[in-house]
Amino acid sequence: MPMLDEVKSMQYVFLDPDEILKTPDFEFVRTFLSDTGRTQIGWHYVIDLAWIYSQAKNWPTNYRILDAGGGHGPTQFLLAELGFNVSNLDLVLSEPAPRIEKRYRVTFETAASYQDTNYVDHLTGNTMKHRMLKKLRSIANDSSLYQYASAQKYRKVHDRWRTNNGIVNEVGSLAWMRANLCNIPEIASNTYDAVVSLSALEHIPVNLLPQAWAEITRICKPEVKVAITTSATEQESSWFHQPSQGNCFSVSDLETIFGSRQDVSSLSVNDMLEKYRACTYLKDNLADFYNESGENGMPWGKWDPEYCPVGLFQ
Repeated sequence: MPMLDEVKSMQYVFLDPDEILKTPDFEFVRTFLSDTGRTQIGWHYVIDLAWIYSQAKNWPTNYRILDAGGGHGPTQFLLAELGFNVSNLDLVLSEPAPRIEKRYRVTFETAASYQDTNYVDHLTGNTMKHRMLKKLRSIANDSSLYQYASAQKYRKVHDRWRTNNGIVNEVGSLAWMRANLCNIPEIASNTYDAVVSLSALEHIPVNLLPQAWAEITRICKPEVKVAITTSATEQESSWFHQPSQGNCFSVSDLETIFGSRQDVSSLSVNDMLEKYRACTYLKDNLADFYNESGENGMPWGKWDPEYCPVGLFQ
């Protein structure tokens, strides 16, 4: 099975916040996040998602899309609202909330090949505070009255957003599989027409990333469309950002690991990092949870971007 870079030349572009913030695609994504209550996300995710949307908006809605490491993130929901059917493969998935299950006709399964990993605790925020909050939510979610009200509210806010944006396509479906991207024999080769990923691949241990990349390649068609974001560094060598438990890839590794080349229109990662450091919009809209912990991409809410979002596409 050929690697993605052997099928068609992969390119990468450092995502320019100044340019993306000016686009209608950004405004479209911003309203989706704000109108549907999804603003408490990663510090650069709105930029990433606007770029992913700019790639995906022209794809045929009959495409089968893989969200690699989608977790409970917003990409899958945005795409489903646009009419796409999305398969989300991730380590930390569990049974979807009833409002999610009903809206997107979610199917859920755990791959037979799935095994727990040490990284799961970081992904799920496995602290005493988060465990308590999870327990309290579980108690509330068990109420049939709460489930009904929650589903009704979820439907209304999403339908209102769709109406305001002139979306007439039928809502797509979601298929959730708790699985390890490094080994997913349950998925047949050449299954997916497109693959998206929102800042997820950098969390795969770097020694396992080639294996995960090969599996993603195997289950995608040779002519696959790609819209993946990850983290880049201006340093000569890739390095591990301990607070967020993510790799920051050097230009060299973006080319060797992912078989990609820099898009000619892209500024250097050094120049782009300076733009992020000066980006008042992202700074002023930093999610509240950043101020609560040092184990994240912006420890304790101090605005100091140490890596740059980069988009992989073909």
